[in-house]
Amino acid sequence: MKILNKITALLLASLIAVGSAVPAFAENPAEAGTETTILDTADNKPETSIIDADSSKPETSIIEDKEEDKPQSNVDLSDIDYTPVDLTGYIQWDGKAQMIDGKNYYITDNVKVNKHFAVPENTRLVITPGSTLTVYKSKTFRIKGKLLIEPKATLTVSGNFITNNGAAVENFGTLKASVSSKVQIMGEYIVRHGATAIYSGQVNVYKDGMYLNYGQTSLTQNAKMYVTGDFQTPEGGKLLNKGYFAVTISGRASFSGAFYLYGETVNSGVFIFEKTVKYYKAKTARFAVSKSSRLIDYRYYRPVQSTQPTDTGTKGIDVSYHQGAIDWGKVKLSGIEFAMLRASRGYISEAKPMAQDVMFEYNVTQATAYNINVGVYHYLYADTVAEARKEAQFLLKTIEPYQITYPVVLDVEEQYQADLGKTKLTAICKAFLEEIENAGYYAMIYSNKTWLTTYLDMNELKNYDVWLAQWNTVPTYKGNFGMWQYSSKGIVSGIDGYVDLNIAYKDYAKVIRQNGLNNLKKNAA
Repeated sequence: MKILNKITALLLASLIAVGSAVPAFAENPAEAGTETTILDTADNKPETSIIDADSSKPETSIIEDKEEDKPQSNVDLSDIDYTPVDLTGYIQWDGKAQMIDGKNYYITDNVKVNKHFAVPENTRLVITPGSTLTVYKSKTFRIKGKLLIEPKATLTVSGNFITNNGAAVENFGTLKASVSSKVQIMGEYIVRHGATAIYSGQVNVYKDGMYLNYGQTSLTQNAKMYVTGDFQTPEGGKLLNKGYFAVTISGRASFSGAFYLYGETVNSGVFIFEKTVKYYKAKTARFAVSKSSRLIDYRYYRPVQSTQPTDTGTKGIDVSYHQGAIDWGKVKLSGIEFAMLRASRGYISEAKPMAQDVMFEYNVTQATAYNINVGVYHYLYADTVAEARKEAQFLLKTIEPYQITYPVVLDVEEQYQADLGKTKLTAICKAFLEEIENAGYYAMIYSNKTWLTTYLDMNELKNYDVWLAQWNTVPTYKGNFGMWQYSSKGIVSGIDGYVDLNIAYKDYAKVIRQNGLNNLKKNAA
């Protein structure tokens, strides 16, 4: 799903109660009361003091999220096996000569960096098996391009190690960062299956940074890791925390693999336990959460009909042609229970009339075949009520042959539509939603806080559920919302690259069937 002018930091309107927060952290829920501490707002102060300037001002930070601005990756994000690099054309690097942009390099034996160096933007450096690259204390080694640590290769850091925005580090071997080290991640940093990363100093995963942990990441007693961006441990990965692990207000951490806590973990942002997580907490360890944080636990909960958002629910994704051909069998096995599919878009010009998403038929048939609940959305281009009704009718015709078990959603986000004014834009949206509702479908609107509070009159749209778009931090929209799009950088098996992640707070499939909506009685076998 694409939202123009998304606000990257929203705070939860209703504070998280101790009772609802506790189960997320207890392997045995009966012991939860002794394991979790609820912090007040003041506990956020030590964390925000180390956040970069951009992320410390989440209220004013804007994400431009049109289709072409979708988060992209410079490396394969899936859990891949190692393939040896063909070093033909690569230049052997001795740790002394400056690298030339556009050239690729490799090292053998032991190479020591005792002055400031950078891997240029269009350059790749390979640490070959049996080799060690050492970054001395007080020296900076910056990755602007790509760094590959091959199996049985080692990167030892005592100084500063920086991965720039747009850069990528793939570790198939070993990384060791000493007490004096400072590791800063603004790009993509992947610990591959079978690899290890051991930190004894400070690690910052910044706002646009992604730490993807397929292997084992260890924080020693002296280590401090601050996540302002995205930290994910997929199935098979492991985080061993003997030090301090903090998720800041605009950060997100999710665990599908193993999480062993012996030290301290503090959550002020979004923290997620997936169904497959293996969680262990030592009696002396501490897991604290701030009152304004968001906690999602997919392990124990099975949703019931409810009108109030909670901290547990059903996990889903939303996709379009952008994701290409999806392996829906793998998606199902990864724990995804529903998918919101882009079905169509509105009229752009005579050369680009209303159109069905080129992957919709494939997505809806394959997702349904694997018993994944499906909803749909339509990207609106209408700037009049009449055009909105036409676009709604086009969507209805597109989805008519299929069993749609989740809501039918209006996606409105073009700036020229916002410029029409609140009254006219609200009338346009209401006309679209009325057409969907009158056809017997469960109508819903997708938007972010800015649109919901500034561009739309939600009193006129109060009869429709909201799908709230906001990434990597807790929501501050004060109205009700039935679904929350909480990340644009999800990693899901069967999908190449990033995908949006969502949580549904209602059992929409149950509500829709019980009320005979979406023509399910007519279409059901």
